[in-house]
Amino acid sequence: MAANKFWKKKELSSLEQQVGSALIQIETTISEVKNLKVSSVVDYTSKINAKKQVYLVLIPYPCLSIYNRISSKLIPELEKRVKATILVAAKRTIESKWVKSHRSQTRPNSRTLTSVYDGLLEDLISPSVILGRRTRVRVDGTKFYRIFLDESDQKELENRLDSIKDVYKVLTTRDLEFEFRRDDTFYQKRGAKKVAKK
Repeated sequence: MAANKFWKKKELSSLEQQVGSALIQIETTISEVKNLKVSSVVDYTSKINAKKQVYLVLIPYPCLSIYNRISSKLIPELEKRVKATILVAAKRTIESKWVKSHRSQTRPNSRTLTSVYDGLLEDLISPSVILGRRTRVRVDGTKFYRIFLDESDQKELENRLDSIKDVYKVLTTRDLEFEFRRDDTFYQKRGAKKVAKK
């Protein structure tokens, strides 16, 4: 049954079976999970020396819109059943600038390294939104990125930020620092229902 939740994958590891069966249980409460598929599940606990178990769930890119709608409900339910910190990201491809099948071919912007790294960060902090980002250089010449997040999401994200920071560092070699601040501009939150105007 757990194999039904995986995209083009028949042989599953014990960790993938655990996550797959948890998703099938969640289907009873959140109906949209039926359309959500998973590519793979990777254990990052030993790679980042975390005290609590940290799993990265990779989903196919076409399923990202489904995940964004239900992420605020899905993540707490999944963490409760698996008893670990769950991070979800879409599987993206980085293409080389120089690999071409014909001379006039241009690389899509979504396949560039910068775009993939930015998209990965947005997935990891979902359902929150990035309000701003700054590139800073330390005295010794090393770079780090300061990310500003919405103050209203602080309770949900605070205990996950260290895991997000460490997993992102392993995947991209980029250092992050997070700050929360109040957002004075109006925006539609990912997954939020539109309010009908009277």
